[in-house]
Amino acid sequence: MAAPHAGQPVSVTVGVVWNFKLDPLPPRPPRLTVWATLVFTVITVARISIGVVYKNDCPQQPYIPSYLLVMAIFNLIMTTWMSFPWDPEGRGQQTPKSCICVSLQFLLALAVFCWIIAGNVWIFSIYQPNYDPTRSDGKYCNKTLYTFAFWNAMLETLVLGAMLANCCKGLFCSILLNGQPHPDRDFHRNV
Repeated sequence: MAAPHAGQPVSVTVGVVWNFKLDPLPPRPPRLTVWATLVFTVITVARISIGVVYKNDCPQQPYIPSYLLVMAIFNLIMTTWMSFPWDPEGRGQQTPKSCICVSLQFLLALAVFCWIIAGNVWIFSIYQPNYDPTRSDGKYCNKTLYTFAFWNAMLETLVLGAMLANCCKGLFCSILLNGQPHPDRDFHRNV
């Protein structure tokens, strides 16, 4: 059987019941990538700028500027990591190098997840802080710093929630399309 021509739809028949017609994906417009990169760069520069400028302007929760700076560093590391060609031949085979890279990507994603949770705790624990630096007890937070960190945390939490919902949707669809378990298979092949 010959391979289908590029750009042509492919029909896949699964068993007797399901017949799928898979259309090729349309080419991605480069403008979307340029805009996403531009927005990502602006957010990273803003995190660094606000984190450095207001480093000591939140005694009520001194970890908030550090949170912004570390998130900017994570963004820079992840951008560099994702743009580095780990499989230059494009073979897609499992090698020790690719296993190490996937493991490091997982650890980096886990660190980002934990840092987002820690940042949310720091930011939301002092929700509506005192913005007056002349207060007698000295417990205040700069309004620009706190507002930027608050909306930054909200955006990251929404994106994280959307990604988790998408993973759950994929798992649910995989379970539905897998069909009934086969009695002659062991447990692990049915999951």
